[in-house]
Amino acid sequence: MENLFKAILDIFRTHNILLYVVCIVAGLLSYNVMGVADLTGYNEIKAEYKNYIGLIFLVSAITIIVLCIKSIITFFHNVFVSSRDQKRLAKLIDVKITNLTNQEKAVLLQFFIQQSETIWLPFRGQEVVELLNAGILSLASNTARMTRAGEAAMLKLPNEMMQKLAQTYPDIYSNKYKKELLDELIYNHTPESVRVVNENRNLFGY
Repeated sequence: MENLFKAILDIFRTHNILLYVVCIVAGLLSYNVMGVADLTGYNEIKAEYKNYIGLIFLVSAITIIVLCIKSIITFFHNVFVSSRDQKRLAKLIDVKITNLTNQEKAVLLQFFIQQSETIWLPFRGQEVVELLNAGILSLASNTARMTRAGEAAMLKLPNEMMQKLAQTYPDIYSNKYKKELLDELIYNHTPESVRVVNENRNLFGY
């Protein structure tokens, strides 16, 4: 509802304000609203000129109505497209989550180990790039830090994504985790670039 209200306001922001001024003035004169026609001397002009004013009002009013309808249609079309794209992205994310590699699981495990939605990770790491492209991770800040593994960036794993991971892999990401699985991921599948960034973070305290 809030977005619809903003869309209605945008109608007046994006259309030429002169069109509204012309329509309002022509309407006030044509229908003598609040005696405007009497005050301005409009009633004293020739009838043929009054017809032109009436025509201007009609054309401008129709134009405004058409523009408003177009804006409303565009708004609902954008809402539909956005909703469709979000559903499509959600399906792709679900598919990706169910097909994570061990290296990707190890990368995501870092969020649970550090108990934070945002952590530093190697921005150019293959696994990180895959998770970013899949929409599982997102960039939390434009700040970057240089490490031996290249650029490290602050990335975010939203809480709802953490919950999905816990539901899909309860043995790894939930409170019912199995220690042997965690040890396997941490010691054998954590990418070297992630280890380097963690060492750098611990060393410089960021």
